[in-house]
Amino acid sequence: MTKKIVILFLLFSSFTAFADKLPLIESLVLCNPDFFKKVYENKDELTSHVEIKFFNNNQAYIPVPNRVDITKNFVFFSTPIMYKDLIIKGYYDSAMDLKKIGKYYFWGFIIDNDIKQIKNTLSFLNWKEMEDNLLYIANPMIRHISDDVQTWHHNTGTVVGVKTIPAPETTEKLLLLEKGENMTLLICSIQGVVTPELLKQERPDIH
Repeated sequence: MTKKIVILFLLFSSFTAFADKLPLIESLVLCNPDFFKKVYENKDELTSHVEIKFFNNNQAYIPVPNRVDITKNFVFFSTPIMYKDLIIKGYYDSAMDLKKIGKYYFWGFIIDNDIKQIKNTLSFLNWKEMEDNLLYIANPMIRHISDDVQTWHHNTGTVVGVKTIPAPETTEKLLLLEKGENMTLLICSIQGVVTPELLKQERPDIH
């Protein structure tokens, strides 16, 4: 019995230490490509939870079976990763080309907590309610196709996902907290006019 307690304590201590030094959520919510550097920096610890693939010398990503197939665009971790009171249990990576409507890319975490608990834990973000207990957004940004590729402006008229269409000749980027039928997602989205140059900058893991 004592041996079991010691083993459990060691496992919990290791797990907690890993969680404390792995603020991947704090990197993700910025919705910029530095997230992939953060994945690389924590590659040694992450590989015990999920497969990691490396690129560009100092970046890494979590591969899913098929980002364009809604039945295969996610992967569950072998054991969850904790962030404060949140249980991160997987990774989600979706891509859709809706032709004239635009291209849509989503990437982020599957979290095994109530959506309002997630929202409250991440209270440092300025959340905007889109649908009560179903959908919230934060950090909405927008750019026009004539802007420099690195230019983003704060967006006060954000539209979300494929339910509505971004304004013509624009690209939107934002953080989504969404409760779906089978999983709750904390994901970044880039949608609308996504040129190869912009995609390479924002999603360097897609190549």
